[in-house]
Amino acid sequence: MDVMFALTVIKESKPKAIVSADNIKGDVHIRIKKEDLLEFALFLKTDSRLEFDMLSDLFAADYPKRPERIEVIYNFYSIKNNFRVFIKVNSKADETEYPSLTSVYNSANWFEREVYDMFGLKFKNHPDLKRILNPDDWDGYPLLKDYPLRKRPEPEEIKMDAPGYIEPEKI
Repeated sequence: MDVMFALTVIKESKPKAIVSADNIKGDVHIRIKKEDLLEFALFLKTDSRLEFDMLSDLFAADYPKRPERIEVIYNFYSIKNNFRVFIKVNSKADETEYPSLTSVYNSANWFEREVYDMFGLKFKNHPDLKRILNPDDWDGYPLLKDYPLRKRPEPEEIKMDAPGYIEPEKI
């Protein structure tokens, strides 16, 4: 499969969902509307010409100077065609809910939990949306650009007599 074929199939099949589509260094990058994400992912997986059978990554980025500052990027891969496509979805900082892709791709489960934990984005209909990297009582979302840099306690602020504390020289 070549880039132009994949772009043509996607543009002809889902023109209303697409905001923009580009070929960047041989990779297909498509920006779509958030409300079309679940249907779009199902199309990528089930279309016999494309067969994007794997969600190999899902991550987010925060661009505070943009009106739609949050960008979620989905990396779909077709094993049969040895080809990938990147789907991007943008939203404003206060629009934190996205449709979960766990019903289409099992791998979305942990990826969505990580994005929730680091950015505070919620994924509607996710089967077990909870923190995966930070403690449950952690305050805030560390990968947002407005997260305070000095949020963690300095070593001198840690209680040395806390249960489980081991002095560094005894490790």
